[in-house]
Amino acid sequence: LGNLNSGLQLYRIKHERPQLFKSIKYSLHLPQYISFVISSCVCTDITSIGCHTGLWDFQKNNYHHWVIKEGLNEKFPEILKSNEVFSVMPDEGKIKVAVGGGLHDSSAALIPYIAAFNDPFILISTGTWCISLNPFNDSPLTDDELRKDCLCYLSFTGNPVKASRLFAGNEHEIQTKRISTHFRKPKKYYETVDFDPRFVKELTPSVKEPAQAFMNGLQHSVFETRVLSTFESFEKAYHQLMIDIMGMQRASTTIVLSPDVKRIFVDGGFSKNPVFMNLLALSFPTLEVYGATVAQSTSMGAALAIHQHWNDLPIAKEIIQLKRY
Repeated sequence: LGNLNSGLQLYRIKHERPQLFKSIKYSLHLPQYISFVISSCVCTDITSIGCHTGLWDFQKNNYHHWVIKEGLNEKFPEILKSNEVFSVMPDEGKIKVAVGGGLHDSSAALIPYIAAFNDPFILISTGTWCISLNPFNDSPLTDDELRKDCLCYLSFTGNPVKASRLFAGNEHEIQTKRISTHFRKPKKYYETVDFDPRFVKELTPSVKEPAQAFMNGLQHSVFETRVLSTFESFEKAYHQLMIDIMGMQRASTTIVLSPDVKRIFVDGGFSKNPVFMNLLALSFPTLEVYGATVAQSTSMGAALAIHQHWNDLPIAKEIIQLKRY
């Protein structure tokens, strides 16, 4: 993952700029740096150290052997609980500062759902990336899963969260622009398209193609090779795009699916897309599929992690708005 892998950033500094490496006392992820600026306390947070860093051995529940071999662990301060707080005394009075100053974003966005639901579920967080998160799947990653862009996060309680990623939001943006240009429609015209089961019936035979493409390691739907003149309307072309994307989404989500899961929640942009949501429900007919809305879910999750330190009220039940498909 290149520079997204923060563990390898420090490794590169050690081997390419050894003098700089020697001068580093602490290496902090951005959330902990923000916390340090406010509180002057240095620490490491488990969600940052455990998410796309290459630093954590999920089976040993400790730093990876290569981190210790390279001495990188000596640059990381003590790992503190994600719901721990410091008290600082600025001029305007005593305030409490969370360890992370904010948690890893996907880990934080998961917290409202963990707080609200006890039964196993998958959360598909949608945006540029569609990330299927299963906090109830702690099976070790396999080489095959890694090749299919599946990885593990750590929850704020330190438990593994198996996650698979799909570049579906990016693909959707590129292809909807192409469809809009062809049919001379406004850029956001797709937002007016409602789900039409007749199109699904006509276009169903192509559903299996994208799944196979995804399994072969592709992150682009087969729609990019489709000839738009073969579609008589924007609506039908858009349904074909979403069917192609859904074939990939089904394959991606299935990687992290475990037998105990009964529900799928979708938040982010696609949760409000009736074509995506209905196709997802058709793709997982034995599961309950919900579009979910949590206002500012990442910030809300970070606040919930330290709820006991700042709020005497119970967590509101209506924190998550659901619509079943």
